[in-house]
Amino acid sequence: MNVVIDFRKYDGVVGGVEQGTIQVARYLCDNEHEVTLVCKLNRLREVRDIFGNPDGLTIVPVDVPTHEISIRNARLDSGFIQKLAKEQDADLIHFFYNWSFPIGSDIPCILTLHDVIPFTYREAMGFFTNHLFYRPGVKLACRLNDVITTVSDFSRRDISEKVGIPQEKIRVVPNGLREPAPNDEDRRERLEQEYGLEDGYVLNVGGIHERKNIPRLVQAFARLVKDEDYPGKLLITGRVTGAPYQEKMKKVCDAAIAESGVEDRIVFTGFVSEDDLDQLLRDAEVFVYPSLYEGFGIPVLEAMKVDTPVVTSEDSAMAEVTDGAAVLIDPRDVEDMCSGISRVVGNRDLQEELVEKGRRTVEPYTWEACAQRYIQVYREVLEQQGQC
Repeated sequence: MNVVIDFRKYDGVVGGVEQGTIQVARYLCDNEHEVTLVCKLNRLREVRDIFGNPDGLTIVPVDVPTHEISIRNARLDSGFIQKLAKEQDADLIHFFYNWSFPIGSDIPCILTLHDVIPFTYREAMGFFTNHLFYRPGVKLACRLNDVITTVSDFSRRDISEKVGIPQEKIRVVPNGLREPAPNDEDRRERLEQEYGLEDGYVLNVGGIHERKNIPRLVQAFARLVKDEDYPGKLLITGRVTGAPYQEKMKKVCDAAIAESGVEDRIVFTGFVSEDDLDQLLRDAEVFVYPSLYEGFGIPVLEAMKVDTPVVTSEDSAMAEVTDGAAVLIDPRDVEDMCSGISRVVGNRDLQEELVEKGRRTVEPYTWEACAQRYIQVYREVLEQQGQC
């Protein structure tokens, strides 16, 4: 099989989208398939460092500054990349990030759309960008590509409803999980001293976007301290960039903390390294993720992977992904959230039950399984096109 993979999303940070692209491309090459990888010209050296020089991989740079929806990128989708695929005798093209516009393509095209959060929560996206570019752009992209892949059954239903395409056009390919850093006693001691965690802590990660539901989490934690005499802290990780939306949400969170009466027990860490995050996940008494919307919810699985019990929302994809291995709460009900956290921190038997269930739940979420599922999708698409 010969596949063109779009890696323009990479801009110096390997997040979940980038990791998926990397792992699938590597797996294809390791299994004697051919991959032509398209990346930004200004990231060419970094991309070469990431991949090395495996057999079957060709890296082709394009001189474009961003992968945002634009006429320039649309021209690449429908012009340059189509021509490249024909030159490479490619079987199909896989666009890995949320939009692409392969107008008039006669080569099968797959688009990975992780979620459609901006149809529900605009967050940092401006009103006109959302309504004039993002929404119509995503709808057009879903029509132009032959098959859409997404990460959960929830996202499949949500995309179908919001974008207006049949569920039969959408395939579910769950994400894989990275391997966590090993337990490190020196790191534990440093983090404990840095954040004052001697009496234990409840952990939340993911930043302060509106859908992350931090003000209600603060209120629930305040009840836990006052009504249940919880001795530890609430630790919230995530970068605050200084952008207007971030500053606005930080003020909302700060106001909730000021009103809570437990200001000295709540810590915003800001950005933490991946290794530090793994240690914090490993040592938390409970990981709480009361998000109002997630297309997948990698953090809850990362917590389970290091044997930490999880409390999370019954909404969107979280119940599906955790599959009975977490305490589910109504994220809009502060009392229910507090009760869910209290059930876990005060019950050793429940903690052990959740940890054991969590170990089984995370087993299928490997990047190898993700890559194998994509190959199945590729073959399905080619069979539909009469090429297999």
